[in-house]
Amino acid sequence: MRWTMAANYKGKYEIVTADENLPGKVMLYEKPGRDCYTNKHWHKNLEIDYIIRGCMWTNLGGVDRDLYGGDYILINSESVHQTCGKEPDEPVKYLVVLFSYNYIKSYFPDFDLYEIDVDKNEQTRARVRDLLKAIVFEAENPSEFSKLKISCAMAQILMHLFTKCRVKRDVDPDSLPPEGAPDYIAKAIAYIKDNYREKISLEDISSFVGLTPTYFSRYFSATTEKTFKNYLNMVRLENTLIDIQQNGMSETRAALENGFPSVKSFIAVFKSVYGCAPSEYVKIYQEEAPISEIRKA
Repeated sequence: MRWTMAANYKGKYEIVTADENLPGKVMLYEKPGRDCYTNKHWHKNLEIDYIIRGCMWTNLGGVDRDLYGGDYILINSESVHQTCGKEPDEPVKYLVVLFSYNYIKSYFPDFDLYEIDVDKNEQTRARVRDLLKAIVFEAENPSEFSKLKISCAMAQILMHLFTKCRVKRDVDPDSLPPEGAPDYIAKAIAYIKDNYREKISLEDISSFVGLTPTYFSRYFSATTEKTFKNYLNMVRLENTLIDIQQNGMSETRAALENGFPSVKSFIAVFKSVYGCAPSEYVKIYQEEAPISEIRKA
């Protein structure tokens, strides 16, 4: 029986926290095809899904693709994607590697201006596959230095991808400042990350970076593909959710301490992004086990 995929889901923004002492998150799964289903979603992280056994259906940017044992797919930052096992009762074993956006940016500040096309270099594609196999081996056969080996493999994957497979993203040249101008976006993002707990207006941040509000708004949207307000809300949402999930804070306290004027506004923004209430989201994503928990199974 063929598994029929649901269609026309609105993509949700997903916040991914890194595993302890890793440059991202590593998850190893083996479950029936129907349980591999995910709604359309996107995140800032770079993701690789590697099929070990079975068949997985993927939809990346509206394009369907079937992946079989030994195949993998690279999902660029902010790309809407969806997955499910090809057959509902057939087990699928697969590895998901999510590379921390902040980790990437610490070494590659211009990351947002590029995307990765791993198919442009067959040698690199093969090398990445070998490194994914090494991660699977360490996840299945944990030893004293497995986490270090996984971390090294992840770093090597990024190095191969960034040096051999990066492609400049398309940006409207009319929205860019003159050549040699200051890095307005980096300055704006740093300001947001330092002050997201406070009230920040478009006038405040445009004045800080030295642009008019209209020009800054257009330039920020063209470069990041988000409005300033949406980006600010994403930063606030991420930190609020971390405080709720990891630090045990109440929704009200977490929302107020991370820049939302009220818990009501936090819930409204959360629902507009995720399509559900914060409590429902936390319950759903508690199922996703980190590599440290997988090893104990």
